[in-house]
Order: sequence, then structure tokens, then C-alpha cells
Amino acid sequence: MYTLLGADAETLAILTDGIRVRGRYHFEALEVKGLDRRTDGVLLPDAPEEPIWVIEVQGRGDANIYYRLLVELGLVGERHPGRVVRGLILFATPALDPRTEPWHGAARHPDAPLRVAYLESILDALAARAPEHPLLAVFLPYRVADRERLRREGPQALARIATAALPERVRERLTDVFMSWVTVRFSHMSYREILTMFGIETPFEETRTYKELVALGREEGHEEGRKEGRKEGREEGRKAEATTLLLRQAKHRFGTLPAGTSERIGQLPLARLESLAEAIFDLDSVASLEAWLRES
Repeated sequence: MYTLLGADAETLAILTDGIRVRGRYHFEALEVKGLDRRTDGVLLPDAPEEPIWVIEVQGRGDANIYYRLLVELGLVGERHPGRVVRGLILFATPALDPRTEPWHGAARHPDAPLRVAYLESILDALAARAPEHPLLAVFLPYRVADRERLRREGPQALARIATAALPERVRERLTDVFMSWVTVRFSHMSYREILTMFGIETPFEETRTYKELVALGREEGHEEGRKEGRKEGREEGRKAEATTLLLRQAKHRFGTLPAGTSERIGQLPLARLESLAEAIFDLDSVASLEAWLRES
């Protein structure tokens, strides 16, 4: 969800039921060791006059969620003195909202410092006014319970995302989230099997994602290892590009990696990097990624 919220301002506005940010922004992870707490949803606009938003995405019941967010608002305000800090709890469904008063009642006011929204209602409203919107395609694996229906409709949903009139960076993020959710829904299948199911039968190095990351690797200075006629240079270039791919996939999937984990990925040989490119979609945390690296 934070990958989607960070995609662009329009996606952010849709999925948060109206939060709009002027200019560039990014998300910051807030860790408070004394409280044993971490939030990945601190939205920091570059423009200092824009409010900071602490966004909690809530997919399960938590009777104390309002109190937790209030504490986080205070901590973020302490860390960023002089900035206006507001909060949003984005519940997956209205049933998950404990409706803690007086905060729940106050959240209904449009200018309240703490707001509440329901993802289910947001997506239903989007489907009513724009049924072909690419965000609805992204959420297909999340919303459709029947795996056979998802198997039938998934390729068309992926095509809608790929052909959407969006900036490439936004399309890329939407695709990442869609494929992450698909691999969870079809966790009994390998990533190659899922690509085949979706009609993507090209080898790993010919996939759209790999090619995009090759371009990124070139931009970051890895092209020198791919000069024609030098087998060793070509192998080194492929390894650099594959490393870039894996680090980017891991960041999208798990957030910022510990430095040691990133270093270990960079030390993997090319064959293991390509194996991890498939395995990473079956991993569900940094801990499981580190376990995979230890076994390698």
C-alpha cells in the first residue's frame, strides 16, 4: 500500500480519499526504540508549507489504533518542529474501525487533524465513476477471492496497467504491486509458472521488468561492463544489472534494507541473483530474505 501511495500525487489522492500534496514528496519510516514501534507511513512533502501526514494502513483489527496514531503524530511533530502534522487511518473495511471517541467523531470533519477513510468504499466509488481505471486492475488480486476468476481476468488487468496513460515510474509501481499480490494468491506456483499463466513466456532476461532494470543499471554506471567482445565484461555487466534489479525489488517489497543485507545481495554470483529474482516473490519479510541469503 505504501508503494502505491508513493507512486504519484493522483494515486495518493484517490487512495486516501482526498489527501493532496503540491510538489514532490516521499515516505519516511519512523522507528521509536523506546516504544518498540515502527511506522512506514510518514508522508513528507518537500515543500515546508505543506503538512506532514502520518498514514496508518489498517488491514486487521486493532482496538488501540486511534491512540497509536495520536502518539505517532506527537513523535513526528517533535522530530519536525515548525511543520503542521496530520494523521490518516486507512482501514481496509469499515468493520475494522473501532470508532474510538472522541477521535472518530472528530475525524469526520474535513479539516480535522486526524482523518479516517475506508479502502473498500474508496475502490467501490472508483469502480462506479471510472470502471476502467488502472488502480482497479492493480487491486484485482486483492479484491477477487476466486482464484480461477483471477487466473482468467489477471492477464487483461496486467495489460490495462501496462497500457495506462501514466508516467513510466507510476506504471512500474502499479505493476510491482499487482505482481506481488498475484504471487501471494498463487503462492503454490513458481514465479516462472505465474509468468507463463499470464502469457509471459519469455526467459527471465527478456521480461519487461528485467529490461527496465537493465536500463536503470546503465543509468547508474554499469554499462561499462557490457562492452562487446569482452565476455568477462559482459558477465560483470549482467551481474551489476541483476543486482540493481534485486535491490530495487527488495526495496519495493520490504522497504529499506539493512546495509548488511544489501551488501550480501551484491556479493551473490549471477546464477544466485537470478534464482533470488524468482524466490523474492515467495518471501514475506526481510527476515525471510536474510534466511534465504544464509542458505545460499
